[in-house]
Amino acid sequence: MRKRARVLVTGVGGRSVGHQILHALLLADQAYDITAVDADPFSFGLYQVEKRFVVPLASAPGYVNSIVGLVRSGQIQVVIPGTEAELAVLAENREQIEAEGAVLLVNPTPVVQICANKRRLAEWLVANGFGTPRTVTAQEWLRLADEAGFPLVGKPAMNTGGSRNVALLRDKAEVMSYLEETAGAEILFQEYVDATEDEYTVGVCVDRDGQIIDSIVLKRKLVGFSLGSQRMLNGRKYTLSTGYSQGFVIDHPQVRAISERLALTLGMRGPANIQCRVVGGEVKVFEVHPRFSGTTSIRADVGFNEPDLLIRNFAFGERFGRVHYRTDVAAIRAFQSCIVPMTELAAVAVV
Repeated sequence: MRKRARVLVTGVGGRSVGHQILHALLLADQAYDITAVDADPFSFGLYQVEKRFVVPLASAPGYVNSIVGLVRSGQIQVVIPGTEAELAVLAENREQIEAEGAVLLVNPTPVVQICANKRRLAEWLVANGFGTPRTVTAQEWLRLADEAGFPLVGKPAMNTGGSRNVALLRDKAEVMSYLEETAGAEILFQEYVDATEDEYTVGVCVDRDGQIIDSIVLKRKLVGFSLGSQRMLNGRKYTLSTGYSQGFVIDHPQVRAISERLALTLGMRGPANIQCRVVGGEVKVFEVHPRFSGTTSIRADVGFNEPDLLIRNFAFGERFGRVHYRTDVAAIRAFQSCIVPMTELAAVAVV
């Protein structure tokens, strides 16, 4: 059996993507020697492993040096960012990580850059023939309102992880108020896709040679923490989701096929997370993330362990066919707690 791979996972706080990655690695048949890091010692995932460190925020000047130092001292073989901010910074500094002999499990930088800006992504989806809600800049919202009607969905072009600052807007007054509240940010407006019972989050694994390993579909149940904005307008209910998914793991050949084609067309190498709704038989893609998902733990629980698969492929060259995982099951989520002695909390090393 191969020796335990040394993996560093960042951003492992409670409901973070990093914590979902950590959960998956702790489930894997192949045992991993895991180093967990976060900017806050009050982070759930730090206390699930023995090797834990506090690092600067991704925006801080010393962040990259801290990660590189940990890679060097721990002889880390694979680095996986658990937050979008860290993913962007580490992608820009890939050479420093790889110079230490580690694999940075991040998609190619051009892919990251397209997906980081939702205006750029919407333009790419249209140009490449994928269904997507009509999307316009802040200067064009009146035209969209005339064509599509209200409500409109307002969202920043960047930094909307977990549906941050995404709003469902019922009329002109709400649009103007939203623009005032988000002044200084690049804002987009999208038509509302009325298919709340047919919303999906899809994981696609692409190997290092650009071949599909497999994909998995979660049909979202918009309830509890999965339920974002909800409005009653003229007797109809309009709903947005959050970044916290739960629901039903199913086989949906149409959604899987389009998601896999999208990942390959975009040039993904690694994990992809695609969010869409199906309306009138057409798949409408509204988010594409070139990273692991907040549902990574759910996927691993049913046997589709994306971090494990991709580490074994990218770092050790293992090849995989389609994965046997469970479908036709419900995934229901809840909070967890961990109790940590104050002395242990205070003892986490800061690098």
